[in-house]
Amino acid sequence: MSVNDVGESVDGAAERWADPSAFGLAPLAGINLAFAGDFLGWWGPNAAPLIAVIGFVGGICQLLTGMVSMRRGDAAGGTLMATFGMLFMWGPGLMLVLHEVGIAAGLHPFFGTWSLFLGVLLGLWSVALLRKPWFEFLIGPLGLLALGSAGLHDLGLLPAIIPGIGFLTLLAWGLYMLTHALAAMAGLSVPLGRPAIALLSDPLDVDPMTEQVSHGD
Repeated sequence: MSVNDVGESVDGAAERWADPSAFGLAPLAGINLAFAGDFLGWWGPNAAPLIAVIGFVGGICQLLTGMVSMRRGDAAGGTLMATFGMLFMWGPGLMLVLHEVGIAAGLHPFFGTWSLFLGVLLGLWSVALLRKPWFEFLIGPLGLLALGSAGLHDLGLLPAIIPGIGFLTLLAWGLYMLTHALAAMAGLSVPLGRPAIALLSDPLDVDPMTEQVSHGD
């Protein structure tokens, strides 16, 4: 069935989807709190299974958020949210569980390398997010710094406080984005700023009529 750009099928049957942003942003904030506390020593030495639970539940929320966002036409945000749910939430969660039950020993070298890889992925996603508001765009560079420093810590190259601060920064980002999404549901405006590409180029080169789909808008 073909669908036009306002979310209606050509036979006239409406196919409308509400903005799912809050559904995915809440677990994103939660997992960053969990990882920040782990690196900063707030949870003690046996918190890995609990962090994995957040990853499993949150990953389902984010996968569904990503699928609905793509259905609404937001390819950049939708693919990032769905990928985050699987590679950033389910993947590390399963690794932690396998490590805790003794199936996969010596986790740190691989886990550190995987965290570096995830940081690179978020950095690369910045390209797709250039037309998003600049605050939303920040997930790319902030994620690169937080996950990159986490990987370097697991490889024994950085103290734990650095990724801990990085994940606290991502927690603050997630809570602000969640506030924006919830405010939009009530018809209120919590600003995210101009499109990021406008900060990197001559404003005259940016078409002001180009619609910028943003989570929570």
